Amino acid sequence: GSTTFRRVLVEGLQAAGAAPRLSRLWPLRLSRRYLTASPGEYLDLLRRPQRYDLHCFVRNPYARVLSAWKDKFSLDDAGAPQARSMHGELPVVRRFAKRAGLPGADPGSAMPFETFLAYIESQPAGRRNQHWDTQYIVLACETFDYNHIWKMETEFAEGMIAILTHVGLSPDWVRERVSTPNNASRQLTAPVYNAQIAQRVYQIYEQDFNTFGYDADSWQGM
Repeated sequence: GSTTFRRVLVEGLQAAGAAPRLSRLWPLRLSRRYLTASPGEYLDLLRRPQRYDLHCFVRNPYARVLSAWKDKFSLDDAGAPQARSMHGELPVVRRFAKRAGLPGADPGSAMPFETFLAYIESQPAGRRNQHWDTQYIVLACETFDYNHIWKMETEFAEGMIAILTHVGLSPDWVRERVSTPNNASRQLTAPVYNAQIAQRVYQIYEQDFNTFGYDADSWQGM
């Protein structure tokens, strides 16, 4: 969902005639300069959050960690992760697997979900990669009191409409743009979850389940 999220936001801001928030002097791609506020605005948000209407999107923790494993640890023909962001992370996970005597330690081998899960369990919340750290921490929920928390599974279009109509775009424009996601996760040949694995995931992300209202049994069917 993050690729679709960024695409729709950038297309929406461009359609509304907005300029990038950062100048060309910033070493960021054009799309990133649209989505990144100036340092002064971040400081103002921290000092006076009541001036802002704060939105965030959350995802079922079972689906989120499963998607992180599928998308980030898919290997190319050379045995390297297809996700560039994992080129440094995968060797770390392999070294952990070797120390723990778990499968996935050998270069070029597939990374089993249970090894990935054990790696997550070995790290404290707040010290993990942002793609699988707790959403409560990634979203800084202790710092910000969000006005709107949208669930990706059921409220993605509604949330994007609520945000982008503020800059003058029509609900129909937004709804059409979010109807087709950019990326699709690879399909699994067999279910990954069982009751035991689901319980481990629940224990890791219990704060997310409780804060954002996801059911402990919602892993079934994934």
